[in-house]
Amino acid sequence: MRKPNIASAGWDLAFALLALIAGWLGATLPYAIGVFTAAVIAWAWMRRNSLAALPLTQRFVQGAIALAMIAVVLALAYWIGLSLGGHA
Repeated sequence: MRKPNIASAGWDLAFALLALIAGWLGATLPYAIGVFTAAVIAWAWMRRNSLAALPLTQRFVQGAIALAMIAVVLALAYWIGLSLGGHA
């Protein structure tokens, strides 16, 4: 059985909370893009060993799916923050 990566899950949660707070405070879109960029870099760094073990095509497919999921989760967190902060 594979050991869960708690540190990776913690970083994912931290970036979602950052996006939520950015929306809540009414931060501009460049700040949200910065959070997204940092989340993608952290995702790639935390999973570098498992990504390196994949064939190139699988690496691209998994990377594209992950980018889409990160974008959706962070965008929703930002939007919810905007709504909670009364900015939407």
